[in-house]
Amino acid sequence: MLDFFLDIAKQYEEYVVLIVSVSALIFIVSLIFTPYLVSKIPHDYFTNPKYHKLEIEHFGHLIAVVIRSILGFLLVLLGLIMLFTPGQGILAIIVGLVLMEFPGKKRLEHKIIENEITFKSLNWMRAKFKTPPLDR
Repeated sequence: MLDFFLDIAKQYEEYVVLIVSVSALIFIVSLIFTPYLVSKIPHDYFTNPKYHKLEIEHFGHLIAVVIRSILGFLLVLLGLIMLFTPGQGILAIIVGLVLMEFPGKKRLEHKIIENEITFKSLNWMRAKFKTPPLDR
């Protein structure tokens, strides 16, 4: 049985090295940027309805929303990868969801933020940047 896994690892050695390298890079990037992005969420984001109204005033604003949504989607994907590799998967998913625009976003965010462990983790990160805790 062990020989089987060793043979597969040897056969796909280049891919294994690539996957481990990408995983390590994602881990380092998430350690650096996730706490910073969490600190930038307004403390009343989950309680103030103004943050959940999308108003596109001009073409430049539309471009900004699209770019922000793409960045959020990438963070969600990286967060999903980090659920199985080293990194802060849940927190990256939350930051990605905050950045994205889609129907049902507010309900999903509230379900996630209701989890006590997640809520405490987010506020712990915010305390490191000396920002007020999130309201819920």
